[in-house]
Amino acid sequence: MEDALLRQHISEYDRWKKNLDRQFAQFSQWLQQHFPNSAGACQVVQQARALLSDDQFTLVFVGEFSRGKTELINALLAQTYGQRLLPSKPGRTTMCPTEIFSDGGERASLRLLPIETLATNTSLESFRRIPQKWVTHEFDANNPDATREALLKVAATKSVLPEEAARYGFDRRHLDDKGNLVEIPAWRYALICLPHPLLDQGLRIIDTPGLNALGNEPELTLSTLPGAQAVAFLLAADAGVSGTDMNMWETHLAPLREHRGTPVMALLNKVDVLWDDPDEDAQQLLRRMRSQVAKLLSLPQESVTGVSAKMALLARQQQDVELLRNSCFTDFEKLLVQRLLEHRQKVAEHRSLHQALTLMADTRDLLKRRLNSGRAALMHLQRNSASTEEQLTELGQLQQTVREQHKLCHQELLTLKSSQRMLMRQSTALLAPITIQQLQRLVDETSKALHKRWTPMGLAKAIDTFMEGVDCQLATLEREVDQANRLLDAIFERSSLKKVDSAEQYFTIRQFRITLRGLHRQAAQLRRSPQLLLARRNRLSERFVTTLASEVGRLYSEMGAAAENWLEQALEPLKQHTQYQKHLLNRHLIKLTELKQKTRSRHTDLRTLEDEVLRNDRALSALEDLLRHSTSAPQPLAPAPRAHNVTPLKPALTT
Repeated sequence: MEDALLRQHISEYDRWKKNLDRQFAQFSQWLQQHFPNSAGACQVVQQARALLSDDQFTLVFVGEFSRGKTELINALLAQTYGQRLLPSKPGRTTMCPTEIFSDGGERASLRLLPIETLATNTSLESFRRIPQKWVTHEFDANNPDATREALLKVAATKSVLPEEAARYGFDRRHLDDKGNLVEIPAWRYALICLPHPLLDQGLRIIDTPGLNALGNEPELTLSTLPGAQAVAFLLAADAGVSGTDMNMWETHLAPLREHRGTPVMALLNKVDVLWDDPDEDAQQLLRRMRSQVAKLLSLPQESVTGVSAKMALLARQQQDVELLRNSCFTDFEKLLVQRLLEHRQKVAEHRSLHQALTLMADTRDLLKRRLNSGRAALMHLQRNSASTEEQLTELGQLQQTVREQHKLCHQELLTLKSSQRMLMRQSTALLAPITIQQLQRLVDETSKALHKRWTPMGLAKAIDTFMEGVDCQLATLEREVDQANRLLDAIFERSSLKKVDSAEQYFTIRQFRITLRGLHRQAAQLRRSPQLLLARRNRLSERFVTTLASEVGRLYSEMGAAAENWLEQALEPLKQHTQYQKHLLNRHLIKLTELKQKTRSRHTDLRTLEDEVLRNDRALSALEDLLRHSTSAPQPLAPAPRAHNVTPLKPALTT
């Protein structure tokens, strides 16, 4: 059977990242070899490498119970294992949110967070940093029985009193009764580390088991889902959008797509049931269902497709190409590939990559100009047949010219150091509106308001007031950002390096502000969910408010880190250019001084300059070779927009 479409593109994306990372690593080595005083430049390159290293493509499956989410994940992973990995049979399915990833190693493990942790306000993200709270099972991924036995644990349940279930935030209407007890999941969250080609190359999969899981874990809706590169919403092909499906869509997914910009696709699973009606054309029926679902969910029709996870898994197990084609699995993979290409383009246009690539190009251009100047001086001396005295006079004039240029560079660096200190003095004012103390003040005020009136209306008003306070703090921050950017303009205007546009170095919080406004709208929609509307003050409602504040805090931290990083590196293009030019001039000045001091023949004297020109020529050749090996993004599948070169020297900037 041919290799899967998704695997081909993920492999290509992984190769692109690794090649680009190798290019940056070689540039770092080049800097250390040819420009020892380049700590700032190395830091810029290191940040670009960190971006590539941390990048992952997260795919989240959302849908009610029995929609086939887990079976679709099994079909995705079966290309390697040829078997069902996760429990997906009737009565045996994942009962808690499950995250599947690879840490790049050979060992497989399952980590489970007990359901009892729902009795606290501690976030999932915080629990990730407390390993002793998890139950860990290691298993041999090459042993099918051991793997199956280990992964079946995510389907475990336990019976508790209704009061205990309510304390954890569960809605009894969504639980199975067992006499005086109700059945709830045994685990709050599962982390599966699995060696697998797709996972090794950056794919991360999250399976969310039904509406109750999303409603009971606000962090999934407010943090996990918005951070995904693709969200697959599973529906039944024969039923379309049910009432509970629409509830999930309106509460969790529509706000995610509309206000956070997260790509969402709808999958009509179990299309094989459409074949059972001899009076209907299955393909025509599927097209009609796709059109109805697209209209109902306000999605583009190309974002709605049919699939049969069961048939795809069987086809993978039996290596049956025809059965895989009939499962429509390739249509699903094409949607994933489209999301992957869109994500790749965003990464390619990221500011960190732009800065590193621009730095490489600027260094090359500067070295090329210095090399041309050195060659011109050398050729002039080689052609000149004047006496030794006249030759020494010319060398003295060259030396004086280079010394003056060197002095100008030194003065420029002193000015830049002064400007850097001036820019760093903006730090306090720039970070003041988004400190932990400022956020805590808003949180405390919100808590007091809720303590006085913990009702659906009180919750709504408290959230709106909290987010309005956040928006007010960001408005203050924007005024400080504008002032800092004006200072940057003045610094660049005084610089002798006129070809660098200061606007390209501006700091902006636009994307952060869009994200926070989207979070507000999403939270406003989520608080209308039945779980919260019907809840009195309990762990679920408290966890919702805590999660919202935590997500705002995370964005504040990201803004603060971005601001501090910008303050340190905004002048780096000017500093790098001037420092490297000074370094080259200093070396050239040393060679000219050596020539004046030597008493050997003219031919022997010029050899030192020839060596310097040759050294610069080799350095330039190595650097140009690095830039020459930049790779391009492939053409995406229709109907996505045409992809641009992924390593432009000056692409559009994003934060």
